[in-house]
Amino acid sequence: MEQKYNRVITSSLLALKMFMGIVPRDQQNIVEDKYKAILNDNKLWKFGKHSSNMIRGALYSFLAATCQTNPTVANQFAEKICPVVLHNLDEMDPVVCSSLWEAALYVLKEIQDCWTHINPRKGMLPKLWSVLKNGGSGSAAAIYPNLLPLLSKTPDSVIGQGVGFYQEFFGNMKIGLSQEKVQVSPSECAAIVTAFVECLRFSLSQHFEDTEPAEAIYTHLISDQLLSLLEASFLEEKPAIAQSPLYSLTVDLAHYLEKQSGSGTDFRKLSINSLLDIFWTNLDVLCSRYISVTESDGNKYSLTRIADFLENFKTPAGLKKKTKGVKFAEETSKKVDDVDRKNGSEKSVERTDSQTQELYVPPSPPNKRLLSSVYKLSGQSLVFAREKNSTTHLGFLSRIVQTYSSESLFLELYKHVENDAMETIGTEVTQAFFQDVFLPWLKEFDCDTTCNVKFIVPNLLGIFMALYRCSSPETNQTNLLLLTRELNSSEVFYILVKMILETQLDTTTRQWLKGLDFGEKMVFFTENLCQRSLEQGNLSTTEDLESSWALLTLVLSTDQNFEPVISPQYVDKMLSKIRTALPTPQHAWHSSQEELHRCVSFVCDVALNFFSSVKSCLMLTSTEDLLLALFELNAQDNLSLEGALLSKVEKTWKLGVTALVQQKRSLLNEGGFFYKAAEFIKDCVMHDNYDCSTVDRLTMLSDLALALVGTIAEGLSTEEERDFSNPSVQLFVDQLVISTVTQPLEGWSSWCCLNGTLTFGQKPSHIHVNPSKIPKEVVPVAFNTRLYSDAKCFSIEQETEERTESEEEQSRSDFCNIVREAAKMLAYCDCVLGCRKQALQHSELCKVTALLQTHLAKLIKVLKLHERTSVVQFLIDRSLQSGGLAALCLKTFLENSGKAFHCNINMLAMAGSLDRFSDLEESSLHTLQVILPCLSLDDLKSVLEVMAAKILSCDQDKIAEISGAVGALSVFTRAAELTLNMTGDAACLKEMCQAVICEIVLWRHQQDDIFVFNSNITDNMWSVNNLNIELVRFLQLYVCKLPTQLEDAQWDFILCSLVAWVQSCQESQESLGSTTDIVSQSLCSETSNLLSSIAFCMRNIVEQQADAFPDNLLSEWQEFFSQGAYETLLSMFVWLIANQDVTKQTIGQDYLVACMGLALTGCSVENLKNHQLPPKLIADDTSNLPDEQQTLLNYLCPLLLCGNRAVQLTAYRLLLSVMPVLASFDENKDQDKDELSRSPPVALMTVLDTSSAGVEHILTEVVVGECLIIEPYSEECPVTMAYLLSWKLVLEFFKGASPELRVQYATFLRDSSAVHNLMINLYRIMPENPTIHLKDNLTSQPPTNRLSSSKNLFGEEPLLDIKGHSTSLELRHLACSVYHTALQDLPAIIRQWWTSQDKRTTAVVEKFTTKYVSPLLYTQEIQAVQGQKTTFKNMLIKARPNTREVVATYTVEDFSMELVITLPTNHPLGPISVECGRRIGVANTQWRNWMLQMTTFLQHQNGSIVNGLSLWKRNVDKRFEGVEECMICFSVIHGSNCQLPKLQCRTCKKKYHNACLYKWFSTSNKSTCPLCRNLF
Repeated sequence: MEQKYNRVITSSLLALKMFMGIVPRDQQNIVEDKYKAILNDNKLWKFGKHSSNMIRGALYSFLAATCQTNPTVANQFAEKICPVVLHNLDEMDPVVCSSLWEAALYVLKEIQDCWTHINPRKGMLPKLWSVLKNGGSGSAAAIYPNLLPLLSKTPDSVIGQGVGFYQEFFGNMKIGLSQEKVQVSPSECAAIVTAFVECLRFSLSQHFEDTEPAEAIYTHLISDQLLSLLEASFLEEKPAIAQSPLYSLTVDLAHYLEKQSGSGTDFRKLSINSLLDIFWTNLDVLCSRYISVTESDGNKYSLTRIADFLENFKTPAGLKKKTKGVKFAEETSKKVDDVDRKNGSEKSVERTDSQTQELYVPPSPPNKRLLSSVYKLSGQSLVFAREKNSTTHLGFLSRIVQTYSSESLFLELYKHVENDAMETIGTEVTQAFFQDVFLPWLKEFDCDTTCNVKFIVPNLLGIFMALYRCSSPETNQTNLLLLTRELNSSEVFYILVKMILETQLDTTTRQWLKGLDFGEKMVFFTENLCQRSLEQGNLSTTEDLESSWALLTLVLSTDQNFEPVISPQYVDKMLSKIRTALPTPQHAWHSSQEELHRCVSFVCDVALNFFSSVKSCLMLTSTEDLLLALFELNAQDNLSLEGALLSKVEKTWKLGVTALVQQKRSLLNEGGFFYKAAEFIKDCVMHDNYDCSTVDRLTMLSDLALALVGTIAEGLSTEEERDFSNPSVQLFVDQLVISTVTQPLEGWSSWCCLNGTLTFGQKPSHIHVNPSKIPKEVVPVAFNTRLYSDAKCFSIEQETEERTESEEEQSRSDFCNIVREAAKMLAYCDCVLGCRKQALQHSELCKVTALLQTHLAKLIKVLKLHERTSVVQFLIDRSLQSGGLAALCLKTFLENSGKAFHCNINMLAMAGSLDRFSDLEESSLHTLQVILPCLSLDDLKSVLEVMAAKILSCDQDKIAEISGAVGALSVFTRAAELTLNMTGDAACLKEMCQAVICEIVLWRHQQDDIFVFNSNITDNMWSVNNLNIELVRFLQLYVCKLPTQLEDAQWDFILCSLVAWVQSCQESQESLGSTTDIVSQSLCSETSNLLSSIAFCMRNIVEQQADAFPDNLLSEWQEFFSQGAYETLLSMFVWLIANQDVTKQTIGQDYLVACMGLALTGCSVENLKNHQLPPKLIADDTSNLPDEQQTLLNYLCPLLLCGNRAVQLTAYRLLLSVMPVLASFDENKDQDKDELSRSPPVALMTVLDTSSAGVEHILTEVVVGECLIIEPYSEECPVTMAYLLSWKLVLEFFKGASPELRVQYATFLRDSSAVHNLMINLYRIMPENPTIHLKDNLTSQPPTNRLSSSKNLFGEEPLLDIKGHSTSLELRHLACSVYHTALQDLPAIIRQWWTSQDKRTTAVVEKFTTKYVSPLLYTQEIQAVQGQKTTFKNMLIKARPNTREVVATYTVEDFSMELVITLPTNHPLGPISVECGRRIGVANTQWRNWMLQMTTFLQHQNGSIVNGLSLWKRNVDKRFEGVEECMICFSVIHGSNCQLPKLQCRTCKKKYHNACLYKWFSTSNKSTCPLCRNLF
């Protein structure tokens, strides 16, 4: 309410003020009575003391308006108005003070006898002094502009005689000026200083006409007030007063007094001249006092401030200055000077920011008093500067000389130094001063490196510039030539040239800058600097170096008229010298890296300035050479230039190129920059000296070339965007293209032979290609592909009118050639990499393959349909001529063109129809093999018919030839596979396939020598081996796609052939480990694939569709064929891995290992148990495993640590199948020793320990809860894989053990810290968010591997495809699988581990498990209960999925009880709740015991809920069978180790558990029986 009242009063008073301003002046008398009624109210005057600042401000505004609009009414109430206003001048509230001072001025103006209504000495002045002392209390900008009008209205009676009033008035202002809050505010300080000088000037003007001498007042105001304030500004540390308008206002005052001294009466003139004498005399004394003080005596700021002050006499701070002054409408008082009142012609008072008052009078020429003082001060400062080396005096002298430069000044200075030589001085004073004083003085500091030189030399050269302005042109020319010849400091020349260029150049300076002496001097500086840059350890200081480069930068620029500073001939020479300072590919840099960076940076600064300013010299040869040198720097990675410096170099040459392009439109002049730059890039790519064998290097050169092309396009473009379609740009791109020479490529045929892409008539040679380097044949093609992809595609897409039709056709022809070459090299790289593409993903060969793949796709996308067709036709023709790599080139182009393109062309017709392939040669066979995937279904069927006829009609002596059955069988197999994939209907191929296999069986009977059965592969001809490879592939297709079409005899043939081929592979075992024998590796790989296919068929098809197969097929396979094949293959696999370095295998060896490993995974447990591996036993191994199983473990477990992924997964799959049965061998071990812990198989634990140490080293710096992404195929990957696979095997072994053995195994794992390490490591490998994304391709695994419908990694078992590729996600997925299995199989141990961890780890584990794993686990527990097939006698188990509950009802005779087991949300970390359902006939004591037992079993058993219930049931059954419970735990079966009570007391005959009795003895500190208390 109070605030509302304040707002109403404030609004009302302001409304009255507005009303008064609106009512016309001639109508104000109508409402005078209303005004008087308001003014008569005593409540109104109490508002002056109101607590609300808004009300007080509104009151003063109202009173000001009253005085302005109704002065008559104001005079009637003057007795009340004057005290309220004038006695409250100390009001400091910013909201109030502006209105208050407005009201005060109107009171003084309109109320004539206002001073009679107040007591100035007691009521007003003390308040005013308080305001001045406090500096306006933050409102100086609003208060102090009103002081001059207030002073002008102050009567003589208040001011009084003498200096008392002035002493208090100005003294208090100086006190307020010294306040800290004023010092830190420039606006506040400026307002006070301005008011101070204005009021002082007004006060002086009041005594010009005094009849009595006013020297005392003048002296006080000038000496004690103004000059004391000046002195304070000279000495203050922070230039608050010095940066205020004090100096300009003081200079303005002096000029005003000078002007007034010549007008008026003689008495007035005499008074003013007396005042001027006081001012200049005291000012001269003040300045001389501080000139005579050295810097060591505390003269730190004074000379600088004195120079600032004296400069204002020549160059005042401003001609006009805005002020919030007050103008009076009528001025009759004689105390106000006419100059101060010349604008006062209005009848109102106004204060606005736009209104200005002219305080500055244009200065007259310097008077004698000023010049006399300046000459005196300059002479004194010269003496101090020369004799005492005072830099402060030198700076003062330089500034004064430049401000007051004249011959008379230099004459006075010359007198101070060379007074004895005055008689011999010539007519030119300035020349004498230059030669006798200045030049010797300057030469003292020439080539000086002291820290003061940077201050001294600019000041000395400032004196020279003053001399220059006072001398004749001839003298100036002479002096400049003397400077050029006598001085050798680059810093001196830099400062001098900079000063000259900053002034308006005249004829003399232009002639000097472009003259011979200055030009040669600059060339000398340049040569000297560059020579020192190339000499190791001879560089001068950093300052000297910087000044030299700065001088060159300045000289190689333009003047104010945008003309070169020096002549072009010297520009050419300087640029040639600068060029030699840069390192080149031919000349190595010998100085330090720091010096190199500094030198290159300085050259860039010079070149940047030159290229951006001196446009007329860009056509010089030296300019292009310098530009080329800078461009070459970007390609020299051996210099190790920093990123910022490289960017600076690039920016420099780009600026030069842009300027050069705009000046020189032709880009390909031989010998010019662009021609040389293109040749340089091509040399870097092609020549071995530049080593372009890495993708980083190739990319850097490509980026450099494209940056040059882009800069040219930008320079030629008239728009903001680059125009790559410009013909000049395209011509330059063509200039950059490297001509490639067709050379035979080797090392690609091995992979084609292995995977069956091509069938060769001759044995393919294997030549190793180093993947750590880009093959030199690939480098130019990759460069051209990148260049065309980024710089040509745009122009090809847009046909420009500037090119003729022939030029357009030629451009597209060149484009197609690049595409063909890129496709060829991509095919070559793919074949060289083969199956190792993922393993070598970080190699240079793989990187360049990815680069070619990316840019080839972009190039093909640009081609039009007819152009793609013409490319395909060209590639087909070339493939039909030579086959091999040309066919692969065709294949690569077709794969990158997309399936939509295949539908638009008839590949068979383009190849010359099917008749073209009636007689197969190697080239035509290769062509047909690669175009098969692009043929239509009808064409495929036609091909099948032709090839089947060719096989059936083949002569006996040509079966093993390409033109005979081999080529036809190869094509038939691929065409049949494609047809079956397209249709899925085997009926259409049944007859042809039956005919072909029958023909093959017939060959077996007629020509046994063409089958490689039970013989060494290397003893046969290539053609025979080739035929067998194709036979195996055909049989594999038949088994995979058409197994139900095979007859009994055909199955016999296939199975017998398989065993025979496996036997042949064993006889060729030595050659399988060879790095060059691709034949044996290929046949063995295909045989392994056939074995995999047959095993899959037997396991998944024959068992389910037994009626469709021969009766005894499956039994014969299991009892005879599989045993022989797998025994042989396992022996070969183990031998092969043991006799070669699997981390350095060739493509053939890699592929063979993967195929053999995949085949071995189909081996049954029985076959593994009956292996024929040589015994391999360890002497100190005390396990219960039979020798055969121990040998198997000793062979396979170390393979888990192998660096080859296929070997690791093969060993894992084989061990995984036998793990569940190994624990059974520990069941028969003597239990009398009551072992508390037992180790899993030693061979497996050895691998686990070894890999655990490696993983700990890898993850040592990773915090629990953070995921370390382990890159595939890194050194860390196989170690981590071995660790996780070992744990999967341990958990599988644990799962197959009995409950009693699980306790012992679990105890061992816990006590050895294996579980602790596992949990810590898993939480550093598992992803933070294990959600499956579609791109992860994890849902495509077989349904048998799916655990549930969960969408995270814990709901899916990792696929672990042996022939697949390792990924970082695979390891994380495997870690999730291990964690899931561990929680399932070891819940009690993990629960104990979790509770023992620190708070952070506990929170991380619980949050992660609860969110991602627990829902899956308790769902599986519930499902296990619901789907259990085992029934328990006397116990019924049910599940309640919605409440996570399992209900067990146990019934024996008259007893019945129900247990409700509730799983926690963080299962299995949290405790399992066991509650009572209902019970019948069970006593409370017995019931509580059983409840306790059940809780104990569930908390401490490592297994499922069903296992815990089963264990509890056994305990209860034993109780009912008469077995007494332990009297310590009151349980028959121990809750943790599942043992019965065995230790019996000799006295009471009670039996106890070993663990319980041990705990009783250790905690009670007694060895007595717990029951009878007798000694045990």
